[in-house]
Amino acid sequence: MTLHTLCGIHAGKGNEQETIMDYKTSKLYKQNEKVILLFSLLMATVIGLSSCESDDSLTNEPPAQEYIDKAKEILVGDLVLSTRATMSGVDKTLLESGCPTKFNFSWREDGTMVLDLSDFTVGAMPFAITFRCATKFMQLNSWEKDEYPGSGWVKFVGTDGNVTTSGDDAADNQEGSGARVDGFLNVDTKQVEFIVDYNMMNVRTETFLQEIDKSRIDRFEEEFAQYEKDLEEAKKEQGKA
Repeated sequence: MTLHTLCGIHAGKGNEQETIMDYKTSKLYKQNEKVILLFSLLMATVIGLSSCESDDSLTNEPPAQEYIDKAKEILVGDLVLSTRATMSGVDKTLLESGCPTKFNFSWREDGTMVLDLSDFTVGAMPFAITFRCATKFMQLNSWEKDEYPGSGWVKFVGTDGNVTTSGDDAADNQEGSGARVDGFLNVDTKQVEFIVDYNMMNVRTETFLQEIDKSRIDRFEEEFAQYEKDLEEAKKEQGKA
């Protein structure tokens, strides 16, 4: 056997051993890669849950007292706001500008705000609704701050509001009703936005984002009369007269 042949044999064995080592190293690397990936996913889940818990804790906290004091000056007494009444997602107000709607806001000594909407009916709604709900003010969570940027924003939430179609005086809570209000107020710009969900026949009142004008209460009857006039025209145009 020649020296060249012997060298070739030894070289072949060396390459084979190197190939085996490369395979084992590659396999070990892939196993480690899976472990690292699983660990990363686990840590991301833990961090995500911690963030959610942190956000939940934050939203249960009331805003600064100065924000509450300003809110009491803005949301108080009778206010007229433009709203859209929807039933199963269908806009019953029919007009893009919405319908002038009179709300009443009152405050308890414990800082709870009571929102009252009495005998509300508009457009093609088949019945009038009275809604009263006690609400609490809270801080915004992180994703809400992205949706409502800038300073001055607070959130108000009320659950198990009292809903009736009788028009009688109503309490501000009806346990288990499922009716609720979710809203946002900027105490600096006096902008407000909230949704009243009656949890009844898929009816909601949507107060879209707008600046509060307290003088509207003085011309409410005039505004509502104009709305009804425009509504009749809209019905004719849409073939709903």
